[in-house]
Amino acid sequence: MNQKLGKLLSDILAADSVSGTSLIMTVFGDILARRGGSISLSSLIELLSVFNVSDRFVRTSVFRLVKDGWLTAERSGRYSFYHVTEEAMDRFTAAEERIYSAHDAEWNRQWQMIALPSLSGSELMEARKQLESAGYAILSTSVMLYPRADKDATRQLLSKHELNDKALVFEASSCDLSEGNEANLKSLVAKLWQLEEVEGRFHTLLSQFRPVLSLLENGEQLEPAQAFQVRILLIHIYRRALLKYPPLPEELLPGNWPGKAARTLTHNIYNLVAYPAEQHVDAVARAADGPLPKADKQFCERFGGITLN
Repeated sequence: MNQKLGKLLSDILAADSVSGTSLIMTVFGDILARRGGSISLSSLIELLSVFNVSDRFVRTSVFRLVKDGWLTAERSGRYSFYHVTEEAMDRFTAAEERIYSAHDAEWNRQWQMIALPSLSGSELMEARKQLESAGYAILSTSVMLYPRADKDATRQLLSKHELNDKALVFEASSCDLSEGNEANLKSLVAKLWQLEEVEGRFHTLLSQFRPVLSLLENGEQLEPAQAFQVRILLIHIYRRALLKYPPLPEELLPGNWPGKAARTLTHNIYNLVAYPAEQHVDAVARAADGPLPKADKQFCERFGGITLN
């Protein structure tokens, strides 16, 4: 193992306690979802051993993910296997579009507003929770706001959570009625989506992983297991910042927003570790019917294109 890189990664892990379920979600989302979506428990334990976690830690975590509907379990002889559920795969695909995008999506300068006037109490709380998980912010007690207007996506979202007959949907656009309107809008967006916290997460990622990129670019020797560790830890930390807010256009973000620099850094490191990390997965991971299939075409298109050779 590269000792310099190992020290950097140990410091990153020590600075941010990593939950088992969240770490395993990263492994499934970043690697397994594009390699068949299934793995043996023993393989998963071995993969995660590079993070110095115990067998019990992994077993407890996958049990929780099964209970929450992310994974299904299957027994074959003495071995247990875990598979991504259909609903979880949909969530991974939606997150993948954000995490591995090569550029920001264009903004149509429209807003989607969903009012829930007939809901109250626990029913309203649950509806707001579901919409927040899709990127909506709470504008008022029963009104949710999203910085894009997409009728098809909204229709699917409401149908999925059985809110079609309980929601009123509006499209809106912001108007420049005064010189302070733009500043007020940015302030509102920052408050609704707690961008100060997200900004801090991006700055932390930049300070932690810039030294990692320097080592990699200087040609430091990197073993497959360590490449896997870098890749999973990088995406784990990056996605926890990125998915805290919806795809906001640049004109709504605070000045000197670090998100773009964080994405560039993540892309550059990812390209350097993607292939050796895949080699480690090839050597360690097994599904019920044997070795995992190779990464599919969608994986190779991440960040605008990855070459696995």
